[in-house]
Amino acid sequence: MSGGGYESWFVSARDPASPRALWIRHTRHRPARGAESAALWCTLVDRSRGQRPVVVKQVFGDFPPDAAAGPRQFRGSAVMGKRTASWDLSVTGGQAPLRPLRPAALYRAPLPRTKLAASVPDGLVTGTLDIDGQPAGVSGWRGTVGHNWGSEHADTWVWLHAAGFTAAPEAWLELVLARIRIGRARLPWTAMGALSLGGERIPLGGLGRRPSVDGKSGRLTASIPSPGARLQLSVTTDSDDVVAVPYADPSGGSRFVSHAAVATVELTLRRHGDHELLLSTSRGAYEYGTSQGMSGIALEPLPAG
Repeated sequence: MSGGGYESWFVSARDPASPRALWIRHTRHRPARGAESAALWCTLVDRSRGQRPVVVKQVFGDFPPDAAAGPRQFRGSAVMGKRTASWDLSVTGGQAPLRPLRPAALYRAPLPRTKLAASVPDGLVTGTLDIDGQPAGVSGWRGTVGHNWGSEHADTWVWLHAAGFTAAPEAWLELVLARIRIGRARLPWTAMGALSLGGERIPLGGLGRRPSVDGKSGRLTASIPSPGARLQLSVTTDSDDVVAVPYADPSGGSRFVSHAAVATVELTLRRHGDHELLLSTSRGAYEYGTSQGMSGIALEPLPAG
């Protein structure tokens, strides 16, 4: 990164046999003013423990030499007060990466200020995860690896991933909805992503195809246009599965983010000349971020950086 900026690698995965899920982030933050920092985050949802999701975050001057994050492996550890987390996970998957910004020239353009890619849009996560000395076996959890970078977070965004649909077990959905700010103006929603169905990737959104979006913490309804199709979707979450955290912004200030590593997703796909296709799954992940604040929602007391 040159100047102010950030970079994030994350893995999000769900256990197919139980309502357990993980969300791990390795981030680098360079503010416009001040020292650069790195952070390792780990969130585990495990309803069998009878408690809310556990979040552990540690901030460093630079990444620990034994930490690793990328399309094939995540390894690291973090300490926050009396809480500890460590992980060593491998990721396998034969799907090609998804770069949802279209046209591709947007990756070289000044806007949007956030670039993103699903380096592994559909994979299996296996390895060790330990929270407070208690192991949580991770074996064949289905998930995704994402890579984000840029000079500023979007003003408001939604990130949604889903797989394990009852009527189409091989299908997966990767979707980002974003509103950016230029000066004092907040631009309309833009959709970017794909639905993989029967080996075909159906592109979603893109410039000039405006979605209809009603998004908030823990809940979403949207209508997403695509070439020759339209996707209606709804997302719901259990409030006990949602964590609220701050994301530091390189330009100053922060974004308020609610993240549910387990979410229920219902889709209706309408294609020209085809019947409607209805898909549903309880194996989704949903994130809502905004600069506007979230009334009545308390942020996790995490270290800044």
